[in-house]
Amino acid sequence: MHYSSVKRVVNIVRNMTIKSALNVAVNQLEISRQSSMLRSLPQIVDVVLTKMCNLKCIFCKDYETSGDKYVSTRNFEMAARQLFPTARLVSICSGGEPYLHRQLIDLLRIARQYKVETWLLSNGMLLREDLIRAIITEELISRHGFSVDGIKASTVEAIRVRANFDVIINNIKMLMRIREKECKKKPSIVIRYALMYSNIIELPDAVQYWGEMGVDTLNCSYLSLCNNIADQESLYFHQDLMKQIFNDAREVASHYPHLTVNLPPPIDQEEPKLHTPIKCDWPWRFVMIDTDGRVLPCYKSWGMISMGNLYGENGKLFKELWNSSQYQYLRRSVNDNALHKHFSYCSVCEYRFGMGYKDAHLNDATWLDYIPEASEKARVIANRSRNR
Repeated sequence: MHYSSVKRVVNIVRNMTIKSALNVAVNQLEISRQSSMLRSLPQIVDVVLTKMCNLKCIFCKDYETSGDKYVSTRNFEMAARQLFPTARLVSICSGGEPYLHRQLIDLLRIARQYKVETWLLSNGMLLREDLIRAIITEELISRHGFSVDGIKASTVEAIRVRANFDVIINNIKMLMRIREKECKKKPSIVIRYALMYSNIIELPDAVQYWGEMGVDTLNCSYLSLCNNIADQESLYFHQDLMKQIFNDAREVASHYPHLTVNLPPPIDQEEPKLHTPIKCDWPWRFVMIDTDGRVLPCYKSWGMISMGNLYGENGKLFKELWNSSQYQYLRRSVNDNALHKHFSYCSVCEYRFGMGYKDAHLNDATWLDYIPEASEKARVIANRSRNR
């Protein structure tokens, strides 16, 4: 491995169990070799707890009403036994609102048994003091994220329909208050922003607000349009404004050294990837397990492809699925432009080719055009969603 890769592995394996550290080291080696058959298991495991949500955010697509809406404790334990001992991170940030799952604390306790880092993302509306106290005292979550998308109530509540900005802020403050009282460092607090024309102007004030509060990280990303949102909401069309606001935000952030502010790269910095794409490592280091047990190789698969099923009577052992013929071909084809892709979207995916082209910002209006194998059912659902 290259020196930079070795350094990355050393940074990753700190504070990990021996088993997970060894798995990460082997996984990174297999990524560097682009191995199709793996001895290692995924470093990051995203387990979808629920498809249900209490909000109706303007950029969130409707899920199918069929299928499992919640993962059962039994199935979660099944996934945990097979994947958590070697993972470095268990992510609970996909699907619906995790605090709607009535067994959330029990599931987090299962993960805690494996001494694995945990990342949970919430809209911040449903936190309860008893749950937060248990999470903090038992150190059940390593990083707790909150999706906020603004610093004015009018902005947040327009984007996250049914949200109450004051409730979200009070819940974040409650978590930080209990963390301080219990003399705990975890969970660290991460604020997530989907940046768009409607909220970009608030960013410098938001940096100041979160910096004063003592938040650890502010992660910002481009809005990916869907649900018939006007194209002009995308910052792809407002690069000069975005760069100006980003400069102002960085200046404010310089006064809060404890706050890490991550901003998306401007379009002109991303355009070179169109000609020299980076290598995708998702089929090696990541897996998502949906509520119904479907094994999904990345967030960009949108559930269009499944690598098999982990739950139920017809479920298989994960190791069988992980080295199946379709997983092996996905790994061989994802970065080789001479091969027909296992998943068609890999030929244009913004993870490899960057955000420097317009279609990357108009995903919901365009992504099915790149996936000829998508079912008619998927097309109906997508069209219904984008025309809401």
